[in-house]
Amino acid sequence: MASNTKLPSLTRNALLNSMRTVSSLLFPLITFPYVSRILGAENIGKINYSQSIVSYFALFAGLGITNYAIREGAKIKRDPESLTRFARQIFTINIISSAIAYVAFFVTIAIIPNLHAYMVLLLIQCLTIGFTTLGVEWLYSIFEDYLYISVRTILVQVLSLVLMFAFVHTPSDYIIYAAISVFATSAANIWGFFYSRRYAKLALTRTPQIQRHFNPIMTLFMNNVATAVYSNAGTTFVGAMLGDVQVGLYSVAMKVYVIIRQAINSLTGVSMPRLSYLSSNDPKGYLRLLNKLFNAVIIVCIPAAIMVFALSRPIVLIISGPKYIEAVPMLEIIAFALAFTAPGVFLMNGILIPLRREKKVVIATASGAAVNILIYVVGIRTFGAPAACLSIVVAECVVFALALCFSWDQVRQLRLWESIWHSAVGCALVLACNVAFMHTVNFSNVIVDFAVRGTTYGAVYVTVLLLLRDESALFFLKKLIRGRHER
Repeated sequence: MASNTKLPSLTRNALLNSMRTVSSLLFPLITFPYVSRILGAENIGKINYSQSIVSYFALFAGLGITNYAIREGAKIKRDPESLTRFARQIFTINIISSAIAYVAFFVTIAIIPNLHAYMVLLLIQCLTIGFTTLGVEWLYSIFEDYLYISVRTILVQVLSLVLMFAFVHTPSDYIIYAAISVFATSAANIWGFFYSRRYAKLALTRTPQIQRHFNPIMTLFMNNVATAVYSNAGTTFVGAMLGDVQVGLYSVAMKVYVIIRQAINSLTGVSMPRLSYLSSNDPKGYLRLLNKLFNAVIIVCIPAAIMVFALSRPIVLIISGPKYIEAVPMLEIIAFALAFTAPGVFLMNGILIPLRREKKVVIATASGAAVNILIYVVGIRTFGAPAACLSIVVAECVVFALALCFSWDQVRQLRLWESIWHSAVGCALVLACNVAFMHTVNFSNVIVDFAVRGTTYGAVYVTVLLLLRDESALFFLKKLIRGRHER
């Protein structure tokens, strides 16, 4: 029975989830250099603008179900009968919310004339709403089955890559590219629905107990709404105020930021089910795991911000080509959001949500969204798309600061100062190396530039951590050397 299966290693789960996340993000990353040159900034802008519209309805369809289902399901996963009953209730609620989202979506695109030009794109991209609901990925996360999730995602991504190179050849093929992108993100969900019988026999139920689940789901939904505002609203605002070309440029910077943000978050995202279980059953074990994970976040997120800032120019040129050179300053700005986003997400998913402080999560993200919208309204028309990038940085900083305040009773019990100090020293040396490179070496080839400087900066940072005997760095080094799984 699934309920009696030994829990897999968190280290293995983190690596698998990172592989899955990176593969999902590598599809647009690998294809973007090709399609950005074939389709052009205007068509890329159309695709991203229409996707930003669909994302709002997808957000409503998902409510706050994923985090709620993982948190509550993790606590009863050893009781198959209770778990199946709970899973059917959550699945039914999700079907209802998705149906409402579709009705609202079709009404919206019918009554707003400005959206009619994007009608075909919108109809294709809205398929992700239903596929995501059927995917029930929250069920696999409850049982920490990241091997299955990773394998299915990678297989679909590879097939999608083949389809893209086979069918996207001219600017008019942007509709085909949008369809392939939907396939890449959604096809695995159909497979997932049938696989779900391994853990629970999903079916609609006449007693979803909506009243019982409503408050926590809606509270977490408000958090998702606020997060979506400062994650997706920039594309909408830039598109409405500045046009499709600027959306295309802004999307380049956002694409790089999102890829790295999600890759970092995936390292600790697998821990939410385990932390939810430990928070109720083993408080000391909860703090030990929390300490280990938070230190890992610190030594990864800060150098990620510094390195993306230092390598912004070759990153943009490699991904998009010289026509998108105006995206470089945008990426330089938004890179600094990486220093705040991963710690903020970890504080919410690792402390506030497992400890049932979701109302505090809403306050933090809503505050970030409010600041974000204010900067959009005031700054975009005056300063252009770079203002939208700055708003992301400020919003993530606000969210992190508030999440830290709300979880301080737990954070103060952790040992974090050494990792902060080690990371600061390593990043200072990386910046010094960057200054030295900029004044002494001029690479004519952007790929060589990225490879040489990126490798050098990474080697310098890792060497500093090892010389300072950083616990997290030594832990990962031992894992690589011994090839053992965490027990």
